[in-house]
Amino acid sequence: MKDVQDSSKVRLALISTYPGMSIIFKQVAERAGFDPYITVAALGEAALIAKSIEPQIDVILSRGGTAEYIKEAVEIPVVAIPVTPFDVMCSISENKNCMEKVYKKIALFSYKEKMSGIRDIERMLGLEIYEYTFHLQEDIEAGIQDAKEKGIALVMGGILAIQLAKTYNLESILIECGEEALYRSMYEAVNLAELRRVERSRAARIKVVLDSVVQGVIATDEMGYVTIYNPAAQRIFNIPSEQVLGRKVQDVIPNTQMHKVLESGEVQMAELQDVNGGIIATSRIPIMVGSKRFGVVSTFEDVTKIQYLEQQIRKQMHAKGFIAKYTFKDILTKSPIMIELKEMAALYATTDSSVLIQGESGTGKELFSQSIHCHSRRSSGPFVAVNCAAIPEHLLESELFGYEGGAFTGAKKEGKQGLFELAHKGTIFLDEIGEIPKALQSRLLRVLQEKEIMRVGGDKIIPIDIRIISATNKNLEKKMEQGEFREDLYYRLNVFNLKIPPLRERKEDIIVLAMAFLERFSTDLDSPAIARELKSSLVVYDWPGNIRELYNIMERLSLMISISEKKWSLEKMLQKVMYDSISNPNLDSIAIKVDLDQGLKSAIEQVEKIIIDTMLARCDQRQELAAKKLGIGRTTLWRKGKINGS
Repeated sequence: MKDVQDSSKVRLALISTYPGMSIIFKQVAERAGFDPYITVAALGEAALIAKSIEPQIDVILSRGGTAEYIKEAVEIPVVAIPVTPFDVMCSISENKNCMEKVYKKIALFSYKEKMSGIRDIERMLGLEIYEYTFHLQEDIEAGIQDAKEKGIALVMGGILAIQLAKTYNLESILIECGEEALYRSMYEAVNLAELRRVERSRAARIKVVLDSVVQGVIATDEMGYVTIYNPAAQRIFNIPSEQVLGRKVQDVIPNTQMHKVLESGEVQMAELQDVNGGIIATSRIPIMVGSKRFGVVSTFEDVTKIQYLEQQIRKQMHAKGFIAKYTFKDILTKSPIMIELKEMAALYATTDSSVLIQGESGTGKELFSQSIHCHSRRSSGPFVAVNCAAIPEHLLESELFGYEGGAFTGAKKEGKQGLFELAHKGTIFLDEIGEIPKALQSRLLRVLQEKEIMRVGGDKIIPIDIRIISATNKNLEKKMEQGEFREDLYYRLNVFNLKIPPLRERKEDIIVLAMAFLERFSTDLDSPAIARELKSSLVVYDWPGNIRELYNIMERLSLMISISEKKWSLEKMLQKVMYDSISNPNLDSIAIKVDLDQGLKSAIEQVEKIIIDTMLARCDQRQELAAKKLGIGRTTLWRKGKINGS
């Protein structure tokens, strides 16, 4: 009895069909440590009693047809106590009156189906046993009438069969349940109760989960009837649950495809569905056990809410500066070299490998890095930009790798995430990578190799999923030769390489960029006309500060134009904002770069052209004044300009 005693908190009830069963069951239950509710009733009366005691009971036990009546009336488990051939033999042998009269024919009544082993009893006891099965009381009465017509004088069965046999003046034997059958039934009842408790606990947890999720959830059974319809789905479809549960899904859910998924077994993900004038995103997945479909589960999300959440996430990332703002469309160019670089960068974006971007300051290295990020599979992740030269050496390690609480004096007690951790699932852009201290280079190499970090003062490895894009305006090959930059780190960073040419080597982009910048600063300006008029002056300049310098000068020029009230010509205003800039403080000198490979004569002609064009720009294209300032005649100015194509 030990297994039953371990579950003594189970509340049992027996509705027996005859008093003797109650007595034996009470003895069995007491030995097992139970105090069950016990009463005697049959069929409809038993069902009414079961209904009344249901809230206080875990499992009800009964026998035969009475057990079936009870099952129809209650939701809790009902255990039917079986009638065995052994019970039949015991009941016959214990009935002395019947044995003395030596009945050779017996009518045996069984509920629903015939009892196995009866033929063996016939042979052992030398009897003829006629079996009758019944569902209703009328079936028993018809069977007794038939038995009497066959000359059968003894009836065996349950309490109802015995009562009816008396009305036909037939002898009867009540088949009683033995102690073993009652104990096994009680053991089954305890197991059922425990299983039901586990299932109810699991169902309660699932219900809490389904009720709390913001997604709408609908599930069907294998026939397409709705079995799950959570509150979020009710809000989305605006249909009460009582109008949905237990009905065919296609009859109650508008525009649903769940019944088609049940038929086809094909998964549908992120499908758009029109509901109540709004758009929802729907995923439908068949419930499979082996190769058989047992239903479909669908999740629903309001697209407007998804858009709102995305906006909030982007706002938070933007507030932290962890978002890329530029794409390849923002890289304006007419230069064949730059067009090819954009194509290569877009190709690199399809991979997860490291990219090294080289170029002078102001050429647009970060613009390329952001564009690569936005074009990659990581575009929805963070973009973290770090200027390695702007952070003091003693702080750079803790900024990149983070630190544990108390790692050093002044550290936050709760510690801090590093920029590598913050870039998880995204891209980290290491600008001025050539300035990273030698001591940190080995740690950065491990990040590239192992995709894991350890915080300063920590002892735990933290896996990270990041892509590294680095940039430099230094000659890393020369720094390697000088022992200032690790060779293995260089090759890890330089899987893919982009070398951005300076603005002076792609002069066709100067006017394109100048117009774009002027339009950005003032929509009232005729940017194309201004750029055309200033073209010669803009193109002849060397732009040592590259695009950043051009941007600054165009900003100054737009302001000058807006306040000058035509006091000066465009050339004069450009001279004021350009030659007063810190990039070229000496008005009497200019920086000239020539290609010596073209020969001395061509190089001299190129220098003369740059000097003449610059002076003409400063003199508002007045040739006489420009010739005077250069100390040459007007004819010489014209001739040299003609020779050089000006």
